[in-house]
Amino acid sequence: MSTLSSIRRRMAAGAAVLALGLAAAVGAGLPGALEADTPAPPAAPAMPSFADLIEAVSPAVVSIEVVHEAGRLPAAARGHPLPERFKRFFGEDFAWRFGGRRGPPPRGGTGSGFVVDAAGFVVTADHVIAGAETVTVILDDGARLEAALVGRDPRTDIALLKVETEAPLPAVRFAAADAARVGDGVVAVGNPFGLGKTATFGIVSARGRGTGPYDDHLQIDAPINRGNSGGPSFNLRGEVVGVNTAIVSPTGGNVGIGFAVPAATARAVIDDLREHGRVMRGWLGVHIQDVTEDIADGLGLARAEGAIVTRVQPESPAAAAGIAPGDVIVAVDREAVEDPRALARAVAAIAAGAPARLTLWRDGRSLDLTATIALAAAPDAGDAAGPARLADLGLRLETVDPALHGGDGERGGVAVAGVVPGSPAARKGVRPGDAVVAVGGAPVGSAAEANARIESARADGRKAALFLMERDGRRRFVALPFEAS
Repeated sequence: MSTLSSIRRRMAAGAAVLALGLAAAVGAGLPGALEADTPAPPAAPAMPSFADLIEAVSPAVVSIEVVHEAGRLPAAARGHPLPERFKRFFGEDFAWRFGGRRGPPPRGGTGSGFVVDAAGFVVTADHVIAGAETVTVILDDGARLEAALVGRDPRTDIALLKVETEAPLPAVRFAAADAARVGDGVVAVGNPFGLGKTATFGIVSARGRGTGPYDDHLQIDAPINRGNSGGPSFNLRGEVVGVNTAIVSPTGGNVGIGFAVPAATARAVIDDLREHGRVMRGWLGVHIQDVTEDIADGLGLARAEGAIVTRVQPESPAAAAGIAPGDVIVAVDREAVEDPRALARAVAAIAAGAPARLTLWRDGRSLDLTATIALAAAPDAGDAAGPARLADLGLRLETVDPALHGGDGERGGVAVAGVVPGSPAARKGVRPGDAVVAVGGAPVGSAAEANARIESARADGRKAALFLMERDGRRRFVALPFEAS
């Protein structure tokens, strides 16, 4: 006991000495001492609330439900809904697979959209409704309205629907100008994974993303996932700055990289769809590629810019204007052309029948020609995302003139119009402009044929679709897996 008491006395004495030493250090103002009058650090700024904005715009954001095949749920199944525990573990088509139902279950999907006109015009992503037999718009109050398709544009992944209502619908408007800057805040509202109305916040993290001829996407880091496609991204004034269209994700979930069609592009497409049922793009009739540094040096160009013409389609506006292979188009109506995508967008924006002043680089000097722009052909019904699998593979396909992609003169050709960044197609090195010669071992002459072959491979239980592709006269096989996204 005496030993324990001695230890306790020594510990108490040591603590007293330590306390006195700290007090002396504070009084002497030694380095590291705690000053009594040291000001407290400034308070962190409060996180802004987006509650008012979300509350104002949410009524105009809708969910989209589609059925891709004939055969809706019969009355018996609708009258006896599955218990939630069965839905969780077995899925909505449990009654078909185990309940003795005949025929294939309906294949459905969900997406997002938003009302742009109180009369019932609804914008969504084209790949959400492509190939659908029925499209249902679910309003903020839960009302379900069957939608009619006004028009679709696979090339920009925009579709316009129309629903009939007795009362005007809440609507949102597009930003007046394409002024979204990197760093601007955005709020995305949609229906991820079919969970229902969800809002997320982030910033515009880049501009000018995309690989197709008409892509000029905003890149945003506001979390968007499957089911957000077709939904809006708002600026902090509650204006739509983009239509959410794709994500980069190795897992299928959000990793902070999403893409939205800019307001200016979407607004122009929607105006055409509403008036004409299709987009009225200008057409020049040239096959083009990037001007590399080596090509610029070889041509005597001061820098790598513009788009070099590799082929001119017969009886096209380009042929009539005297454009020839090897010409570099560096400006349209005095606006500089940086690359082939910029040229495609510039020509597409010109009305059919209107003249366009083209500035070329030919034989070491600048030359101006005038071309009368024609109306581009409408996309094939099977173009772009397709009814089921092309969106998963990360491809957009278009039917093209055989002269541009080695067709046999009677059949058309199929070209890759766009590749989603981070998708299976992108990882396998597929690029816009690649020709699709065959799918699953069978030649294809249109995007619709390619879609049918892809669906056939999936139905046969294949794990991937096998493409034979051609680039610069060389062919190679590319297998794109179905299970990746």
